[in-house]
Amino acid sequence: MATRSRSPTVVYLMIAALMPVTKSKRSAVGALTDEVQWKSVRKHIRANLSRAMAARLPDQAPTRDQYQYAEAKLLAPAFEELEEEFRRSSFQQALEQGLFPEDAPRNWARPERRQLIVGDGTVPKAPSKAERTVTVDTTTGEIKLHRVYSAARVYYENGEEEKVAVRGTKWFFASARDDCYWRRVILSFAHVAGGAYEDEAAIAVRHFSRLKRDLPGCMGVVYDGAFRGVHRDALARLGLLVINKQHKSIRPRHLELLRPGRCRHDLWCDQGRVAERVIIDDGTSVLIPVPVTRLQHGAGASKSRWYHTLRVPCRYGPHEHRVQVGITSHSLDRKVVDPATGKPRKSDAELGFHRAEYLQQIPQLTLAHQTVYPYRSDSESVNSQFDLSLWNRRMISYGIERQKVFALAFAMSQNATSRRIHQEDGGRLWTPGQGHSARLTRDAA
Repeated sequence: MATRSRSPTVVYLMIAALMPVTKSKRSAVGALTDEVQWKSVRKHIRANLSRAMAARLPDQAPTRDQYQYAEAKLLAPAFEELEEEFRRSSFQQALEQGLFPEDAPRNWARPERRQLIVGDGTVPKAPSKAERTVTVDTTTGEIKLHRVYSAARVYYENGEEEKVAVRGTKWFFASARDDCYWRRVILSFAHVAGGAYEDEAAIAVRHFSRLKRDLPGCMGVVYDGAFRGVHRDALARLGLLVINKQHKSIRPRHLELLRPGRCRHDLWCDQGRVAERVIIDDGTSVLIPVPVTRLQHGAGASKSRWYHTLRVPCRYGPHEHRVQVGITSHSLDRKVVDPATGKPRKSDAELGFHRAEYLQQIPQLTLAHQTVYPYRSDSESVNSQFDLSLWNRRMISYGIERQKVFALAFAMSQNATSRRIHQEDGGRLWTPGQGHSARLTRDAA
């Protein structure tokens, strides 16, 4: 019987999902050449899709050249539709696995891990080290031709203090999980092209904003120092907590002079929270953090508002004072009337005060921040898994369109593993030491 050369698109998607597990296209294709494995593929397509699609399968698995052609002509051109379907299925999977429950209690100062999204960017190395198409050996004079990956750029990783230059393409991933490490669900991903509106933080804000609409039970996001005040402001207006570290370039700034009676309290912004300036014996001053008794969320029709209820210590008795945080008000926002004068107060933008930059919803030097911010390490785990899925930690595809297919395949394989473990464990708490092996990853993909 003649061998058919064309397979349904789902077969090429399966091969793509195997690539992050086997670390190369050749080995991913080779994993299906075994007769037993190919019969298993036919069986599962018949059971989960249709008999007609199973009947369209060729007698043998596609070759590497056939996959390369399908990747360029089928998968890459349909990437937007595939990405949209992936997001829809990932949202459904997250809800099925108990993430972002709408009926769960909400403690804004102590959100649960399953109520938060973590995100970060990573830069895998370019598929080629060459930066020029032609080089000349200075010793022998030999002219060498190289394949240059033109889309690669130099990025700097590892935060503000110790920056490491990496040449490649940057990718953003957003994920969530419960207390089980392997039940992580990747919710969204994107290529970070760079530029004013395509930098990592801007892309992250757009994706988090969409995730909030699709996952109403989400309470907030955890990110690194790439988020500044403008990014926190955009997400806080949507009703999201933004937990990240305060940028080290931010210096203390005067907030207001509080005079509730015969006492006087000079309030400043420092380390993402309100502090009181106190003069000490030698004539110098120190900033002492003012205790925060409550983080209050006010959900409006078009945007949210966030407040810190402060307990200002005083020798005449402590004062309760409320300060807006997380959002920089503009002239188009609701006007606040000064009770002393009866006139509208000027907005933060009119006063030149970037409130979202100086006052965080959950300040960095608080127990609440120290409890929640460690959840961000899960994004580093996603980045590590992405690097480990690459051959020699280098991208295995040339061209952004094909690399997008690989990033999609990586997210699919991770979510398939998560679903398989969730089904086996029945949603119970599980730790990696309970006997699951790397074979599970290949089976799930």
